[in-house]
Formats: sequence, structure tokens, C-alpha cells
Amino acid sequence: AKIYSGDTNPITVLSGDKVTLTAKKETPNYVYDTRDKIADDDETAYSSAIYSKSDLDIGGKGELVVISANNNGIHTKDDFKVKNLTLSVTCEDNALKGNDSVTVTGGMLTLIAKSGDGIKTSNTDLSSKGKQRGTVSISGGTLDIYAACDGIDAAYNVEISEDSVLNVYTDRYSPYSKDVETSGSVGYVRFTSNGYKYSVKYYNDEYDYKWVNPTYSTSVNAGRSTYYYYSFERSSAYKSFKLFVYSSSQTQGQETDYVLATDYMSWNTAYDTFALESRGGSFSYNWVNYSKNSDGAGFPGGPGGMGGMNDGNSEKGDYSTKGIKGDNEVVIFGGTVTINSYDDAIHANGGETHENGETSTGNVTISGGTLSLFSKDDAVHADGTLTVSGGTIDVTGSYEGLEGVFVAISGGDISIVSSDDGINATTTSGTGITFEGGKVYIYAGGDGVDSNSKTQYRGILFAGGEITIVSTSGGDSSIDTENGYTYESGYILAVCPANGMGNEATKCKYFSSVAKKTTMNLTKGQTLTAKIGNDVALSVEMPCSISALVIFIGSSSATLSAA
Repeated sequence: AKIYSGDTNPITVLSGDKVTLTAKKETPNYVYDTRDKIADDDETAYSSAIYSKSDLDIGGKGELVVISANNNGIHTKDDFKVKNLTLSVTCEDNALKGNDSVTVTGGMLTLIAKSGDGIKTSNTDLSSKGKQRGTVSISGGTLDIYAACDGIDAAYNVEISEDSVLNVYTDRYSPYSKDVETSGSVGYVRFTSNGYKYSVKYYNDEYDYKWVNPTYSTSVNAGRSTYYYYSFERSSAYKSFKLFVYSSSQTQGQETDYVLATDYMSWNTAYDTFALESRGGSFSYNWVNYSKNSDGAGFPGGPGGMGGMNDGNSEKGDYSTKGIKGDNEVVIFGGTVTINSYDDAIHANGGETHENGETSTGNVTISGGTLSLFSKDDAVHADGTLTVSGGTIDVTGSYEGLEGVFVAISGGDISIVSSDDGINATTTSGTGITFEGGKVYIYAGGDGVDSNSKTQYRGILFAGGEITIVSTSGGDSSIDTENGYTYESGYILAVCPANGMGNEATKCKYFSSVAKKTTMNLTKGQTLTAKIGNDVALSVEMPCSISALVIFIGSSSATLSAA
């Protein structure tokens, strides 16, 4: 079959419980959408080569080629499943979109999104049968995704398992990417009082909308005394938005109990701030721009901050270009995943209110699979808890390797190369980073392992595993905490410049009874070895030459040598 259309959708499904498209064995099939770009506010046309209002299954042992010159590739309002098919989608915007879900269980998929996302979902409510919507699930097949924006953008969870093979290239690492038109990814709500909470409801139609909760941060508001700024992610995927204002006792992300709400409107692209005003008991608004304040603090997220979740790639655009992004959780049970991403390779958003009434966790869980990650920003970033219990993770390049509010490692084989911190936990209380097993290697340009927790001796808990750390920055340390760490078991071999901040790595309550430290001149290619008696506990081939403070944690009687 060869289907061309320059007037309407080549294939449109208007009704039905579920529709199946099958490419028969040994047949090539082509669908061409040559229309001009469909405007976001055009309700008379469907902006995709194949569009379905019903559940859509695509399969067969043949080949399907979809080419959309200026719009989306394949889009269904409900669930979208792909099995066995050899599928090639080349489009301007999103390659595969299922509002309720996208599931891939097999096949050979090549997805090229020149100005959009590779795979996308949008809904986060529950179905009539109680099923959670918004998840992208990949359990089989081989997928090559080339996206100008996110490789996978799930409104709820991303799940990768079994024998799936996933290769993702975003932004400049995709040879097909075009410049994406956007007026900026960060927006602000401004008001003279900090006694209110806010929610933004993005809206296309009754099935396609999204809630975002603006948040207050000290970095955005540093040096300000007149106004309070609340920042949030702006989205160009929706044609209108509505701002809700709540009292401190009301729940965000709902439209039945609130102080006030605007009408639906479009964002004024000349500005980035929605400024509320209250006069005589009534509210009004106007558009302004957030600008640098008097002490020089500008837009949030720039590199070089102290602690917290910093943004490592100052060259990325004003739109999301992550490899895998989930607006609740990312869970990887298995598979082979390779990502070259201009933004975070794997990212989970937290703090958003979903249509199911729950607040997103921002958790990333990796319990299996083989991951090879290269990122101009973070390799794995969790707005909540980042947990690794198995699998192989090879971070070949990153700003920060693994980052979360909490980081827990109990298994797996992890190798990290980072220009800043290797592993970073941003919580300011409790145990930020826990090691209970696995093998970890870190080669960091900043701190090797960094916890921002201020709880005494609880910033990091070493309770198992084998951890090797090489930190090259004189202003950082191989192990960095605000107020010390605890050692229970495991082996740690830590290297950092002798004339730097190495003393940070000795802030263990009983350091002298469980650890050994010395200074050594190490040469690239030498093997640094820590022995307990005649047994090698840990060794590492030095990736650089360094006048080093060397610390081994696991036995105070260990011997350290280099050859």
C-alpha cells in the first residue's frame, strides 16, 4: 500500500473499541502526509499522518514507513501498541504519541522527530477500570530514536524491561534535528505575598491537558524584597493555560476549591512572568520579564552553584532534550539502553500534581539491564530517590553522574566519568547517599561522592560494596559531606589532590580505627592497590597523574602501594 494525502490525514480512525493495522509479511507499505503544518488551535484537522480516536495496535511481519512532512507521525487519543513490525517514522513533531499509553513489545523501530519527541504520552488520570494512564512501556524489540527534544517523554512512568534494545540520540546528537521554536522553558508567577500556592493547567482538549505546580526557590528570589517568584516549566505543546491560586490549606492541581482562577489564555511570548496584582480586594495581572536582581543572581539552574541540583549544560536550548523522561518515575528492569543526550540522559520529575490526584515522586529505579549513558548534563537525575540494585551502568561522560534527593546503591556494576560530582544527593537532612552493595568506579572533575545533608555523620552511609573514587579538582574532595559520614562495612579507595579539600574525606566518626590514609605521587597508568594482609581489597589503574591524598576505608592496617 502507498497512501499519499496533502489535504487531510492519510489514515483517520474516528470510532471503535480497538483498531489494528497489520503490515503483511514481506510487504513494504507507505503513508505520506504532505500537508502544511496544522496550527495548534486548529480544531478541524488532526496533526498526524495516522490518527486514531480509539486504541490503536500496529503490528505484522511486514514493513510500514510513515513520513509526515510538517506534523506528527502516529497519534492515538487512547492506548497505542506496537508489536513485531518493522516501523519507520520520519516527522517534524512527535513520532509516536498515545495520550493514554505507548507500549512496544517487539519489532524494529526507527523514529525520527526533527523538532519534537520520539515517544510521548500526555494523560495521567485513571481509566474506568482503574488503570493508570500516561506510561511508556518497552519490553521488546529494537528502537532507534532520533529526537530534537526528548527521546521518550512520559506523562507518568517509563518502564524498560526484558530483551528490549533502546538507542536514543537527542538534540545535537541526532543528525536530523532542527532548531525548535520556543520562547523559553521557564516561566514565573509573581505576587507581593507568599501566602498562596499556584497551579497551571495546560490545555488542548478534555483529553489532553497537564497540571504543573509552580515552586518557590531561594535562588530565584535571592536579593528580592518586594515580590515573590514561583517558577515552573513552560510548555509549547498546549494551546492554552489557566492559572489557579490556592490558599495555604487548599490542595493544588484541582479546579473545585480555590481562591481565584484566570480564564484560559495563551502565553505572551514576549515575556516570561505572569505578574499578579491585588488592589482594593480585586486581582488583576500583567506580563513582565524576570530580570537579574541587584546582587547579580540571575536565572536559576546555572552551573557553579553551591550544593543543590545545578544545571551543567549552559549551552542547551530553552526546551527539554532528555533521553528518557518520566513525569513520575523511570523504572528499568532490563534491556540494553544506549543514550547520547544533550540534556539529562535519564530524568524523573517530582512535585507535580497528576490528574489522578497524586503528586509525582520523581523516583528513578534501576534493577537490571545494561546502560551506556553520555550526557552534556546529568547521566541519571531523580527529583526524588535514585535507587540502583542491579544491572550495569556505564556513564562515559556527564556533568554529574548520578543525582537525586536521595541516592541508594545496593547492587550493580557502576562506572562514572563526570566533569563535576560523580554522585550527588541534595537532601539537607538524614542519610543522603547509601552504599549497601555493588561495585562503583568514579572519575570526577568535582567531588567524587557529595552529600548535602547536614545531619551529623549521616551524610553518607557506607554499609557494603566496593567503591573506587578518583577526584581531580583541588577545590573538591573524593568524599564530601556537610557534617560527616558513617562507615559500617565495604571497601572504599578514595583519591584526590593532596593540597586540596581532602580532609573532607576523613570526616568519619571512627576514621582512625577503620581507615588508612597517606600521600603519594601517582602517574597515569600506574596501578594503585590496597591490601589487607596478602589479599587485594581494591585496586585501580590511575586515569591521570596526580599528587594525591589516598584513603582506604575498610581496615586501618591496610597497605597502599602503586606500581
